[in-house]
Amino acid sequence: MNINLNNLPDEVLFYSNEKFYDFIEQCLGVDEMMLIKLQSIKNIRTLINVPDVLTVLNVKCKELINLKNRICFIDEDNDDFIVKPGIKAGVADLIEVLKDKNYKYIKRIKGSKSSTSCIKTNNSQLNASLSNTLSSDFTRSISTSTTTMTTPNLMPMNGYVHVISDSIEKFCCNTFKNINLKNDVDYFVHLTPSHIYIDGHIKCN
Repeated sequence: MNINLNNLPDEVLFYSNEKFYDFIEQCLGVDEMMLIKLQSIKNIRTLINVPDVLTVLNVKCKELINLKNRICFIDEDNDDFIVKPGIKAGVADLIEVLKDKNYKYIKRIKGSKSSTSCIKTNNSQLNASLSNTLSSDFTRSISTSTTTMTTPNLMPMNGYVHVISDSIEKFCCNTFKNINLKNDVDYFVHLTPSHIYIDGHIKCN
């Protein structure tokens, strides 16, 4: 199974144990996978942080003899060896791809968190500013209709709702970009008339 290293899914960065070894085997081969497994490298994070996975071949131990014979050219006279160029290039390329993908993933996650924080801050500012504006506009509209305690309402209840929603829309247009709050969609205006004044509150959707 061939794997396109230029289009790896994000989940690759979280492979571990057998799933990790299967991935390495599919990308590089059985010998390269065994070289990594013998070093107890069990996940992508560990792999990209190991300075050089081929350095272990300098160690003389029986666990590496057969593997070393398969992936290296060995001088039988003095035991000097070099890793086969294809093996060396394949391992280096895979690790480089994984490092680059990990870097871009972390950068994207940090950017997403930053955007979320910015949106929350803007929403808080919007709520505070909107609350102050609505309070001021609503007070002015009510004051106009209740010049004296004995003066009847100058307009029906839906007229007050219209004044409030109109003030909200104007405030959004003048203060924010691409934010336009609609009555009965983004918020609801509730007014309760009494003999002297009008109680009211606004509930966000």
